[in-house]
Amino acid sequence: MARKKDDELDLSSLRPDLAAAAARLGTRLRDPRELAPVSAHLTDAETVRYVVLATHERGGGLLVLTDVRLLFFLRRVMTPTLDLRLGRISSVTSSSGFSTGEVVLEVGKDVVAVSRIIRVDLEPLAHAIRQAVVAAPAEPEGAESGSATDPFEAIEKLAHLRDTGVLTEAEFAAKKQELLDRL
Repeated sequence: MARKKDDELDLSSLRPDLAAAAARLGTRLRDPRELAPVSAHLTDAETVRYVVLATHERGGGLLVLTDVRLLFFLRRVMTPTLDLRLGRISSVTSSSGFSTGEVVLEVGKDVVAVSRIIRVDLEPLAHAIRQAVVAAPAEPEGAESGSATDPFEAIEKLAHLRDTGVLTEAEFAAKKQELLDRL
């Protein structure tokens, strides 16, 4: 993949959802070839929601949010160094400095931090992760990905997110009804 004459990124060879998410990066994505390994690790049922440049465990690369999981790819590494199912995330916090910030995810007793996210991407990413976590079925630590989720536990999780201001009352009511309809 190369740059077009008008200095736009050529993302035409990527999956449409990945290309759309990566296009938001604009010129910050210096080498679109960094996106090449991402498609190989996505399922057909997965949709890419957000892509940002970030640092995880002292290495720079791409953080990819899908509707199922978070993936982190170090630059020039073909496999993800982070592959985290959204249902395992219990909380999402963000903090910002002068030009960059960090997203901190609680996963059971563990904490996963992704830092050096450009400030303009930070809150939209954190919001997108929170929304994706709410939509994902909760997974207990060490659970197999096909395990059933107790809808009442999911409603309690939604209520907590509503009470902390992450969800509006309308979003809470819609998700709660969706869970109740599954019973």
